[in-house]
Amino acid sequence: MGHALESEESSQGGSLPQNGLAELIQKALAEILISNPFRASKQAQDLLRFIVDKTVSGHAELLKERVIGSEVFGRPPDYDTNSDPIVRARVAEVRKRLALYYQIEHEHAVRISVPLGSFRAVFGRIDGNRSHLPAAPPHGPGLSSKPVEPEISPIPQVVVAKPMVSPSSRRFSQRTWSINAAFAVVLLILVILRWIPSSETRAFNRFWTPILDSHQNTLIYVGGNAVYQLSPAYLAAYYREHPRNPAEEMGFESYIPLPPGTKIDGQDLYPAKDTFVTIGDVAAITKIESLLVRRERKFNIRYGEDVAFGDLRESPTILIGAHNNSWTLSVTENLRFVFDGPSSIVDRSDPRKRWSASAGFTEDYAIVSRILNSKTGTTVIAAAGVGYAGTQAAADFLTNSQSISALVKSLPNGWEKKNIQIVLHTTVTNQLPSAPDVVATYCW
Repeated sequence: MGHALESEESSQGGSLPQNGLAELIQKALAEILISNPFRASKQAQDLLRFIVDKTVSGHAELLKERVIGSEVFGRPPDYDTNSDPIVRARVAEVRKRLALYYQIEHEHAVRISVPLGSFRAVFGRIDGNRSHLPAAPPHGPGLSSKPVEPEISPIPQVVVAKPMVSPSSRRFSQRTWSINAAFAVVLLILVILRWIPSSETRAFNRFWTPILDSHQNTLIYVGGNAVYQLSPAYLAAYYREHPRNPAEEMGFESYIPLPPGTKIDGQDLYPAKDTFVTIGDVAAITKIESLLVRRERKFNIRYGEDVAFGDLRESPTILIGAHNNSWTLSVTENLRFVFDGPSSIVDRSDPRKRWSASAGFTEDYAIVSRILNSKTGTTVIAAAGVGYAGTQAAADFLTNSQSISALVKSLPNGWEKKNIQIVLHTTVTNQLPSAPDVVATYCW
């Protein structure tokens, strides 16, 4: 398909001969670029040269905002033209500089302009009779005091002959088009996958909305385990009779053998309050923290006795653990699924339903609770296992979009605005829980 040099419409006829037209345009362009309006702005020079060259060479299809931004101003090929309108601003500046140039310069056979709403150049013929225009007297009716502008005559279109296309070239063009179309489809799919959330992600987001959409920082609370330690006096007496190994000499803590029948005085034991947290609780906190960081949510971590009821009233709260977390037991004590003793979970609506951890906790259970309006008046999510592995498994479940998506498919309509409890089961191998499975749910 041929390309044409566009021309301005004029009230007068006349035209430039087609022979030497490009040469005249380039000569006019060179004079413009060294003129006073353009001399001090390299960006204006580069932009006008690019626009004229692409128009004259028949490649006006390249005169698009993003292409100009990339080729002339060094922007990335996919830059956002809405947030970076440099092309529109500089083209407007070029129009002003051209207008200023033609107020004082009219000697060339060709006039170059860039019409509003376009990035393409338009070329017009300037009549050479300007010097014979009569001077306007300072007074007198019927005479205008405005200077007379030179007449602009249209330049005829220069048609570029359409080259002959061989069948092999046509097949190559079709194949290229097919490849480009396929690439565009793949790119579109990637964009959709990147920016449009999947059904799993949407379900996951709805489950966590009460926490993620809160304007308050999230409070993460974990209790401290009840641990007794041997007193320094007892340890010193023991090591006087049992020399330390090199690691113990450097302070390494090791178990002191306590054979059956060993008697320890009460003064040789002291409670290590607010000091120890299980590895399951630490793993659970790490999972929850990672989720909140990815969602750019601010949070505070409290443990032991470093939290009061007032703290829970001010923030949405995530409770970690059960038997070492008094707030978990207090907030969930009147719900359907509750902890019963040190190793069991019971269904209060049907006490015959009971789930108990095995000896040695190779089989563990946990309760996940999402309470939108708890005793504290705020949203509470609890990840609480019978044992430490159950707590870790509960956090794994809560932060896994596939697990949450599968769960909500079994919940009634409107679950997003309801309280939810889930009982989970996990198998523990080498102190690591397996992916948990759901054994009971309740939504109200």
